[in-house]
Amino acid sequence: MLSHMILSVDYSDGWEQAVKQLPALLIRLQVRKLTLTYVIETHRRRHVEDSDEAVERKLKDMARQLAEEWEVETDFELRHGFVASRIVELARHHEADGIICCNTHHSAGRELFMGNNAMNLARMTRLPLLVLPVDGRPSFTQSPVYLATDGSDCAERASALFHKLVEDGTEGRVIWVRPEDAPSEADKVDEMVHTIANRKVNVHATIPRGRPAQELLHLIQEGQPALTLIGKRGTTPITEIALGHTAETVVRESHQPVLLMP
Repeated sequence: MLSHMILSVDYSDGWEQAVKQLPALLIRLQVRKLTLTYVIETHRRRHVEDSDEAVERKLKDMARQLAEEWEVETDFELRHGFVASRIVELARHHEADGIICCNTHHSAGRELFMGNNAMNLARMTRLPLLVLPVDGRPSFTQSPVYLATDGSDCAERASALFHKLVEDGTEGRVIWVRPEDAPSEADKVDEMVHTIANRKVNVHATIPRGRPAQELLHLIQEGQPALTLIGKRGTTPITEIALGHTAETVVRESHQPVLLMP
């Protein structure tokens, strides 16, 4: 699946708590290698602990520790500059299968002033992006996997990975939030969701009505899935639904891991 992923290290207060969710997810996603990276932001005042030597030493020690604890191959690289740009560049250089980062649940307004590396990565990357909430907890083996879809072509890649994740009997749920004033084209999406769910007895369809982002977040909070897959941007003919906005809101506000698929 996602054999090699880039793991963004930020040494924030919540980062160590957030990555406790990773071991179970690495197994689910069949990740074999992690490249740890820390980006020194050159536009900010540097502290002693941000010296290249200090950071590389930390990365090396962490890579060794995670390799032993998680039984994956690890490597590390230090970069300088704008965090999201350098991580995307690194992933492209290594031909990685995806990127992992943590999210601090900043509000959209606060992001204008504080910035949010997770949201910047969500907007920039063309690779799968696994976003870990800093207040999340490790999932259980029996925790379900969710697929949020709008029936668009751009959701197909998320759907393909979802099928692989539920092949072993893992409970799956396909979710499409139908607007109250949805036009007739929405019936086709209803049919598609039921078709996906009917392929396996362990997969179920859920079609609530309402505002997509809010309904998805409610279902995620209620069901506590190990992972929610969502397409980065929809191209659905139903103009009232912008999956791009929905995906961005879910990535920002979810308290469970989200895998954003381009």
